[in-house]
Formats: sequence, structure tokens, C-alpha cells
Amino acid sequence: MGTQDSRAVDPGPQLDADALRTAIAAVETRASSSSDLPPLSAEAHEAATAALRLLRHRPRSEHELRERLGAKDHGATAVEEALERVRIWGLVDDADFAAEWVRGRRRRRGRSRGALERELRDKGVAEVHIAGAVSDIDETDDREQATELVRARLARRPIDSGPGVDHQGERRRLVAFLARRGYPTGLAMTVVDTELAAQVSS
Repeated sequence: MGTQDSRAVDPGPQLDADALRTAIAAVETRASSSSDLPPLSAEAHEAATAALRLLRHRPRSEHELRERLGAKDHGATAVEEALERVRIWGLVDDADFAAEWVRGRRRRRGRSRGALERELRDKGVAEVHIAGAVSDIDETDDREQATELVRARLARRPIDSGPGVDHQGERRRLVAFLARRGYPTGLAMTVVDTELAAQVSS
């Protein structure tokens, strides 16, 4: 493959997994004769090739790539050289990664702002990129998201709303359900109590 001397490719901001694979294919099929980049060292070439393999599976933060390449016994200098080339190719950008991570996890998993911040920190993303990625999510947004999650759960598993029914077990399960998605206990209890009361009175 042409990893050593492929021309820079700009796949655009906020790559999702499919767009990333397309961009990787573009990098790999560039003719070496069209290159405007100097060749990588042999070890950096191997590290860059390994980085592309990792990125085919899903977008990754720079920290994740650095850790995975280091674990594969690529030398630190080769890893940094490879990462610099991957950045030039437009295949890794922590600001875009953070934004895409927040959108995807919010949409598919209903994660709270706090949970998303913790996940991005675990992936080594800088605070400035984390702040930018979650800047549109405030407490009101979290409350609305938690409410949607509880309503969807209750729609799938309606509770018995007959007189004298104890809903404490369901309340605990729903609060725990929101807690697993990172919602603070106070917010979770308020949302759950509101939605349980609405269903019982309906």
C-alpha cells in the first residue's frame, strides 16, 4: 500500500466510521508519484499502517492511537512520526472526534453531559475539545433527555397503575437505569417521580 508517501487527504470535519473508511481508502490508493510528502521511516511506516488498521474499525482519539501503537511495540519516535502523518491525512482530529462521539452517544445511548465528559477524558481528549463538544448540552437538555428515556422505557414496560400498587421497585429500577447513563441522582429521581405520577394518573 502507499502509506509511506500518500498525498494529504482532507476528508472533512467530524468523520463518522463510514466516512473515515472512505478517507482511509483514498489515502491507501494514492499513487506514490503524486506525493508531496516526504517518505516515512521504515518503522514509522509500519506504525502508520497499524494506525490505519485501527481506524478502519472506528474513529479514535490521538491518545487512543498513541497507546495502541505503543502497545504494539512501535518506538515512541516512530509513533509520533506516524501520528503526525495521520493528522496530515486528516484521519485524526480530537475536536472532531469529541464532537462526533457526543452526537453518537447522545443519540444512541442517551448519555448525560457528565457521562460524555468522563468518557472523553478516559480517551485522553483535551479539556478544550471536551468543552466544545458538550457546549450545547445544559441541565435542561439533560432533563429532557432523561425524560425521553424514562417515557420510552415505560412505553415498553407499562406499570400497573391500580390503587394501592407500590411503585418503589419500579422507581428504583428507573433511577438506576438513568444513573447508568450518567444522570445525577437528584435529577434522575425528579424525572422518574414525575413520569411515574403522570402514568399512574393517566
